[in-house]
Amino acid sequence: MTFRLLAYLVITTALMIFPTACGNQNSSMPPIIVTFTDGFKPPPTMVVGTTAGIAATVTNGPLNGNNVGWTVTCGSEPQCGSFDPGSTPTTIPTTYTAPTIVPTGNTVTVTATSGVDSTKSVSATITACASCSI
Repeated sequence: MTFRLLAYLVITTALMIFPTACGNQNSSMPPIIVTFTDGFKPPPTMVVGTTAGIAATVTNGPLNGNNVGWTVTCGSEPQCGSFDPGSTPTTIPTTYTAPTIVPTGNTVTVTATSGVDSTKSVSATITACASCSI
């Protein structure tokens, strides 16, 4: 076997084993998608101080990294409610507790963010009220 043929075989084999070594390794991977899980979507309205189970599904993420981080905002208010726990595996519900007082604007925004790619998330707005018919 000549040196050129041997070199060709080594290079060809290496390229077949490591096809993305010099390129974008994620180019063939589908994008990560975060959605609220059916049956555990945020309710449109909540009475202050009550709780709701909310879950999100991370699709196309690595099997061991599909965690969801939970956050809530309500403008410049310091207390917008809380999550227990603040991070869950995909499809596993967290318990959201609405704020104890109605926030300015009467709304809070809950967000579920992929633990693998923090640019991927889903949000929902919940109207908080002191006494409302749900």
